[in-house]
Amino acid sequence: MVERDDVVETGDGPMTVTIRHPDGAGPFPVVIVYHDGPGLREDIHDVTRTLADAGYYTVLPDLYHRLGHQISFDMAGIAQGPGSPEFDRLIAAVTSLGDDMVLADTVAVLDATARDGAADMASKAAMGFCMGARFTLRLLASDPDGFAAGSALHPSNCVTDDADSPHRSIGAISAELFVGLGGADTISPLELNGPLRDELAQPSVKATVEIFDGADHGFMFPHYPAYQQHAATVSWERTLELFRRAL
Repeated sequence: MVERDDVVETGDGPMTVTIRHPDGAGPFPVVIVYHDGPGLREDIHDVTRTLADAGYYTVLPDLYHRLGHQISFDMAGIAQGPGSPEFDRLIAAVTSLGDDMVLADTVAVLDATARDGAADMASKAAMGFCMGARFTLRLLASDPDGFAAGSALHPSNCVTDDADSPHRSIGAISAELFVGLGGADTISPLELNGPLRDELAQPSVKATVEIFDGADHGFMFPHYPAYQQHAATVSWERTLELFRRAL
């Protein structure tokens, strides 16, 4: 496996991007991976390793680059909840990111990726978790002809009162989607995501939605307290099936 960190120049300064793909010249289908709130850590890097092992050119941008180089968070501190210094630091980082910032970063990443002959830019997908799932839906809606597939796992903040709430643009997505929801999600409850599920169920939308009973927010990550093996295993199966079919 090829593994390296590249530096991509964005409108807000340099951003580190981790690249992983199979050995060989390729080209390999491209998958953009958006991390969740806790940022870059082994659970997220393991996602890209799994995808690279499956034959994909994975691109993992450091979305928090405006705050520092590959900043990290103490998961035990986050688990203490609101009012704890690490939890409040996490929330400040999450709220510092606007959709437009991430999409602009992604344009810069795609421009850089296109210069690597190992990347098949005609075959692209995106995968994201929590806020990264929101960014995945935003990306697919903003570039409906550029991406063939997307996987959004335990999405958060996808239904708001804003006129441009992410769920309102689902109809603009032509890519095929897999969306995995936790039936016991305490951060983004199933009821809150009702309007998102309604939009995903529209006949014009190519989406498979799976609700995992008893699964809480973060069910995909083995090092996260909410990890649920069944939900994670099925989500990986659905995602890889989708990518094999669409890319």
